[in-house]
Amino acid sequence: MSFRTRLAALAVLAPLSLTACAQGAASDPSSTPERIVSGTTSTSEPSPSATPEDVGGPATAAVTDQSVVATGLSSPWDLELLADGSFLVSERDTAAIKHVRAGVATALNGPGAEALRGMVDASGEGGLLGIAVLEGDTSYLYAYVTRADDNAVVRMALNGDLLGQPTTIIDGIPKAKADNGGRIAFGPDGHLYVATGDAGREERARDSSALAGKILRVVANGGDKDGTAAKGNPWGNRVWSLGHRNVEGLAWVADGRMYASELGADAWDELNLIESGADYGWPASEGQDGLPIDGVTAPVVSWSPNEASPSGVAATHEAVYVASLKGERLWRVPLTAEGTGDPQVILDGLGRIRDVAAAADGSLYVLTDNTDSRGKPTQGDDRVVRITVG
Repeated sequence: MSFRTRLAALAVLAPLSLTACAQGAASDPSSTPERIVSGTTSTSEPSPSATPEDVGGPATAAVTDQSVVATGLSSPWDLELLADGSFLVSERDTAAIKHVRAGVATALNGPGAEALRGMVDASGEGGLLGIAVLEGDTSYLYAYVTRADDNAVVRMALNGDLLGQPTTIIDGIPKAKADNGGRIAFGPDGHLYVATGDAGREERARDSSALAGKILRVVANGGDKDGTAAKGNPWGNRVWSLGHRNVEGLAWVADGRMYASELGADAWDELNLIESGADYGWPASEGQDGLPIDGVTAPVVSWSPNEASPSGVAATHEAVYVASLKGERLWRVPLTAEGTGDPQVILDGLGRIRDVAAAADGSLYVLTDNTDSRGKPTQGDDRVVRITVG
């Protein structure tokens, strides 16, 4: 994903009647998210003009407008807003990347698109997962793919709707039927962050020399050093943080804070404030269970899987937004200068929500995922819906 708060807003198309929720989380204590506020120090580089005083929003908000901007997508996984107002969507099972302009989706083609179809193994929860675009004189598209023997990150030149031959920049990321991670995003420091799952190898999640259960931070500028460890990484390798089970969302606030969503095993899902070198505890802890543990960072929010199963994350100056699959809702976590407030359900009625992206005007783009084997698709699924939060 590009640093989404820099991107232009997209055009509004036909309206869609959905349920928008301005209320807080459910009153049933068994399903109410737990909020634990931790520190806000981050070693990600903040944008020069941003200060903590610029960040913060009201405790509650409501959806004031919503409209459909794309329909007919198949098992979509990642939504990438582009500077020209169009956007890309990766399709996990078809291994296609769709370019959506004015509501019309066109599949990218060329040798890179053909190569993706040949290399991607879409069994289980793997397939064509996260995408990120580096725009410039020569634009490059980076993709996280599940292959026959591993998960990998590949780079392809992007020229209009043509993809060049892929170059593998990271390989050997463990794969499994589930828990493959897969989100990739450019941070405000210009480096590419890569979320990996533990792929059933729990014992490797807290091992700083292993790729499983990590957030990686690597060079990605279209050159020969792509995929190498970024300068300043805490262990001198690609690893930025560890102790993760299955991260599927990454986002940055204007003051430099980095947040990530994480799917738990049985009891708790998480939203974490990510710091360089931090240990998030898996498998010794899940949510608040097992804590405190010396050296382990607690999540800022914990949900039950029925309320969340979180995937993509977006951040604006006023809140962090978390897409949820099993929970079938969009969560809003208000920001303060010191941390985060209580989570609020701000949107439901769309079914499974895979991703959410923030445009420069503050509007949000919500990607559904009902056409995979776990959803209940309705006419028009899967779709992208633009919402405005007031």
